Amino acid sequence: MNLKNRSRARLVLADGVCFEGRLVGGGVLPVPAEVVFNTSMTGYQEILTDPSYAGQIVVMTYPQIGNYGVHEEDNEKIFCAASGLVVRELSPFFSPRPGRVSLEDFMVAKGLPGLTDVDTRSLALPIRERGSIAGVIGLASQPYEELLEIALARETDAARDLVAGVVGCENKLYGGENGRVAVVDFGVKESIVSAVRRLGAATEVFAARKSHAGGFDADAILGNDFDFVVLSNGPGDPADVPGAIESVKKLLGRIPILGICLGHQIVARAMGGRTYKLKFGHRGANQPVMCHRTGRVLITSQNHGYAVDSDLEGATITFSNLNDGTVEGFAVESLLVECVQFHPEASPGPRDAFNIFEEFFERVRSRKKIAVATIRDDAGVPDHAGVPDHAAIRDDAGVPDFAAIPERIEDAQTV
Repeated sequence: MNLKNRSRARLVLADGVCFEGRLVGGGVLPVPAEVVFNTSMTGYQEILTDPSYAGQIVVMTYPQIGNYGVHEEDNEKIFCAASGLVVRELSPFFSPRPGRVSLEDFMVAKGLPGLTDVDTRSLALPIRERGSIAGVIGLASQPYEELLEIALARETDAARDLVAGVVGCENKLYGGENGRVAVVDFGVKESIVSAVRRLGAATEVFAARKSHAGGFDADAILGNDFDFVVLSNGPGDPADVPGAIESVKKLLGRIPILGICLGHQIVARAMGGRTYKLKFGHRGANQPVMCHRTGRVLITSQNHGYAVDSDLEGATITFSNLNDGTVEGFAVESLLVECVQFHPEASPGPRDAFNIFEEFFERVRSRKKIAVATIRDDAGVPDHAGVPDHAAIRDDAGVPDFAAIPERIEDAQTV
């Protein structure tokens, strides 16, 4: 790969700043998008195929990218969700392995354009100072003024439903014998589905409806005896998917919910909370997060531009970002709702946060055992017909009243 013979190209930001480099990858130019930076040293393949990066040009601050190549088995999706890639040095060599190709060949095959020979750490500085900003990748032969106009037009775009462009077209079902779990796809990563499947549970993925602003079939989830539901990651502003928020409102109090990234934000808005755009987001594999339950610090992988306001009525803040104090997780014990902003399936620690799936599943099963043990017929036999769903035990307000369940559980039986 001789980069010296590549065409000169440039990245023009909407504030007029311009960075020149050499063109790599494939696709049609110019490419306008939001420009964000990621501080990860590895994981470039997962980043490019993560649907949460839809509509974004990713700037990698680590100096050399591509030195271990790309393998199709590691894709989060079969397509590249990101709009472009900017690196300091695209490695001309990579570690050999059967089935592995170079990052350059991968980008060509996926139609993903990029720039190399760019001082990406200098590029990250104006993004940190101004915040996430629109930009455009174009050939150096195209007039600067034209590229700047394109970048400015992209910056003034109205709100867009990015979720519609990355969700699957149909539901998927995976076998398992250790319970049943529903996963709502707002742009779900394959590694999240794999993490749920490792619990041993039968897993069904429900695609958000492209024509319903992220809404999904909540009634189908409630009517199929799932143990809990996972609300996945996805791109963009949670306010742009009001259909998803309305669908989640139908689930609250009726089935345990584990929200991840965009799913975490959607749950907060469904509960009446507020979300807001961060200045330049959290994107990297070294974000320190404090767990308030244990006092431990987790090293987490993150990719988000929006955050949940801490003033969320009825919720307990469970995780906080140690860099800026933002909310990284919350729980509502009475509803058996737990949400995290980071990606527990990525586990750069390497397993710092992975047990979130396992511990949540155990809490769900434990609560279900207790609930069954308290609803019995006169012969002391568990009355399964009396437990149609997790809403069977409610207080006067219609909210699951787990606090009212007796602590004596030695005769509990699993549903």
